[in-house]
Amino acid sequence: MFQAFPLQHKKMTRLSLPFLKVGACEVLNSATRDHMSSFAVHNTRNRGAHVVATNTGCGSISPEAVAPPSTSPVPFMSDVVAGGLCDSFTGSQCSRYIGNYLARALGIHCVLPEGIAQLRRELKEDPIIDIMMSALSCERLLHSRKSHTDKNAPFGFRRVFSEREMQQYAMFADNAFMNACRSSETLEGLTEENALRNSEAANCGCRAVWFTASVAPFLPHVEEQRERKQEMRQGDTALPSMQGEAKTQGSKNTGNGCRVAPPTSPFCLDVLVSNVGDSRAFGIARHVPLSGVRGPWDATREPVIPLSSDHKPLRTQELRRILSAGGVVRSDVGDIIDGNPFYNVSRSFGHWSMKSDPRRPPSEQKIIALPECSSWEMMPGDVLVLCNHATFETRCMEESSMDEIAKLVGREIDRGAAPEEAAAALCNYAVRFGAGHSLQVMIAVATAVTSAHAPCEAPRQEWVVPGPIYAEPCRRSPEYRKALLVDCERCGVSLAELLELRWRQVRNLLPSRHALPLMAYYGKECSVLQQMMDEEALLFTHGSLPPEGCSEDALVKYDKGQMRRTFEKIANSLLAPNGQSVADSPG
Repeated sequence: MFQAFPLQHKKMTRLSLPFLKVGACEVLNSATRDHMSSFAVHNTRNRGAHVVATNTGCGSISPEAVAPPSTSPVPFMSDVVAGGLCDSFTGSQCSRYIGNYLARALGIHCVLPEGIAQLRRELKEDPIIDIMMSALSCERLLHSRKSHTDKNAPFGFRRVFSEREMQQYAMFADNAFMNACRSSETLEGLTEENALRNSEAANCGCRAVWFTASVAPFLPHVEEQRERKQEMRQGDTALPSMQGEAKTQGSKNTGNGCRVAPPTSPFCLDVLVSNVGDSRAFGIARHVPLSGVRGPWDATREPVIPLSSDHKPLRTQELRRILSAGGVVRSDVGDIIDGNPFYNVSRSFGHWSMKSDPRRPPSEQKIIALPECSSWEMMPGDVLVLCNHATFETRCMEESSMDEIAKLVGREIDRGAAPEEAAAALCNYAVRFGAGHSLQVMIAVATAVTSAHAPCEAPRQEWVVPGPIYAEPCRRSPEYRKALLVDCERCGVSLAELLELRWRQVRNLLPSRHALPLMAYYGKECSVLQQMMDEEALLFTHGSLPPEGCSEDALVKYDKGQMRRTFEKIANSLLAPNGQSVADSPG
């Protein structure tokens, strides 16, 4: 039922800043319950963490050659944008808790001593502050050691996020979720010892992928070091590495003998991607001219940079840990742990029963919440893509390749689509090729700043883009009706409101359903589309609604209250088993 009539209503999110535009799309698709969570936050607490170097040479940077933070031409230097996706097969509690925890932690993260002190006064004993204090102490120690051993080290450069901090945030989030489950079960009368064992929430889990993008100064001497390393890696006859070519940000020799101009942006985005499970992330390096990064074998290929790896139980490192913890992984019954189909990843949040061995530390349990991290420096035009594993699913049990998905994203960006629109196109692609689970896609596009006085704050926007309304499955299947109501709750609208959104979206298209221009060339496909449009036209045929072809000016004259009551009647007809069509009922 759901494969033939997927729930394609899209929950869209947008966060737009001068240096980065982030968009997300979530679709329930063939799932019957909502187990997804996503977040996107903007953090301004670290302004001043980077000191912009005014020396454009390649040598060392002295304190005298460094401009104070207040003189930076980039007002949002050291700002951070963070976003992520959490998904689960077993319940919504874990994904929502972890998503909220990471959003809060990354949204208040600070590396400035005065900022951390202010947070300590505001939040008192919050363990998130302890992570920041620990990171600050480690940074001071490392800087002290480096200054004694490396006299040419850049002065004043400080990364806002490190791999160590991200791993600590993830482990703290997992522990906080377990504590919340323990407290909830204890309040219901269970002893603390048995609380987690009997907690349904604690034994569900979620996989996640998230990123942080910090505005950082573009240092020419760092770029030239990267260029020299790249030239050493490339051979005389080998095809240039797509990943290596894409990562090179400065001027360099390309395979066709051309010189690529160095970036003119005064900053880059220091991106750190973390993942737990099999949700994926990759970058598309598009700021370099096409002739410099695309090989001769496929001119449409995008320069893809993988930024995550699937945590599967049969990976050598993961398998060793699972076996040493007493777990069983059998390839003949599937790539799963202890014969449980829900334990098909070796790293995950939640799943207390897989982390309950008191003799082993959290990082050596059967399933762990320790993320793997990858870094990347984005320049204007580059694209970052995050998605859950269902995006790669197909009907023939083969996964879509990262190159295919990157091509789709690149085409959407080239035609001027916003990041959330490109994410929606990727969700449509996954539905078309047979994805059997809920879909999540987040896309971030680095942008060139045209004005130094561009606004540095932006609200997070959310809205709903309705998909096709399948009337007959609603009337005939209780499970489908229930899933549709779950989807409405996920999107934050009633069924009547969703119907009105859909009607406004397609009311000017339905009159042309019998004159589809491609019918002569794609008869079968257009016939299916025509039938779907006929069903929606019948659903929206009601005397109280404006007629087909009604102009926008005429539409505003109709009684909104009457229209709302009409859509409520249509919604009731969909929820009534084998209900009477509203078109046949009295107006």
